Amino acid sequence: MGAERFELTNRDSIALVSQQAVGRMCIVEHGYPLAIPVSYALVADDSRVVVRTDRDTMLGRYEGPGSLEVDCIDLEHGAAWSVILRGSIRRVVGHHELPDPKPLLSEGRHQWITLEISAISGRRFEVRTAADGFSVEWELTPV
Repeated sequence: MGAERFELTNRDSIALVSQQAVGRMCIVEHGYPLAIPVSYALVADDSRVVVRTDRDTMLGRYEGPGSLEVDCIDLEHGAAWSVILRGSIRRVVGHHELPDPKPLLSEGRHQWITLEISAISGRRFEVRTAADGFSVEWELTPV
């Protein structure tokens, strides 16, 4: 299977991410990358991603560099896209007016965190059969 890659603008990348509700928040735990499925919401000005988690989870205790990856793959129709939002993860303390990401598992999810977006990378792919396989190269574009 092969694919032709098309770069997405930051605006198009954010529009695709805003249409979804679940992605993978990526953090570094004990020197290794870790991807955690999360429900998320974008803040209206598109500069932050909001997640609710349990205070006692790895993600609930984490602050530092991180990313959110969201993608959609529809091989039947030969289309796919993938967006990575990179930045800094911070715990939210005190009163706020952030949108509720409505986590799938809501019990005990009282720790709000944000990903302050500093870079956006988005790709769209047209997938087709090919002898040489499927590969993706990522380039990150600052916001």
